[in-house]
Amino acid sequence: MASTPRSSSGRGRQEPGVVRFLRQTYEELRKVSWPTPQELYRYTLIVIVTVIVVGAFIGAVDWGLEQLAKKFVYAASSK
Repeated sequence: MASTPRSSSGRGRQEPGVVRFLRQTYEELRKVSWPTPQELYRYTLIVIVTVIVVGAFIGAVDWGLEQLAKKFVYAASSK
């Protein structure tokens, strides 16, 4: 005979799946080490600067490839 699953709270009654999920999620979030406001500010700046640098790099590569295409691909087809 199979035993019925018990809730993680150990009360002996079975909780519906959604309730159990939300309870376990809440318990896990209580264990999280949340950043301080200073850390959050610093991490946000790092993300913004990184996005700008990567965006500038991708833009430069795109512009360079466009110039190469104009010089070799489009110029050859116009002759």
